[in-house]
Amino acid sequence: MGYALAEEQRRYVAGLVKAGRFSNQSEVVREALRRMAAQDLAYLSPPPLTPAQVEAIYGSADPQAEQVGHAAFQALRAAAHKGARP
Repeated sequence: MGYALAEEQRRYVAGLVKAGRFSNQSEVVREALRRMAAQDLAYLSPPPLTPAQVEAIYGSADPQAEQVGHAAFQALRAAAHKGARP
């Protein structure tokens, strides 16, 4: 597989190889692709929000909203138990 690099990029890759960080140009490209893949994966599956972050974004929990959510869940569970679709 061939690829084209700008002159600045070629110098950078050559500098990494010359400094001994990589054995050859292919290793530099493979490492760059590994880092890009890891960055994409991290972006697409971020860690869950902490309770403090949830409160900062959505505000404190409303007790009535929790009861409505619980009632809705119970209604769905009952419908599923009967074989009905909600």
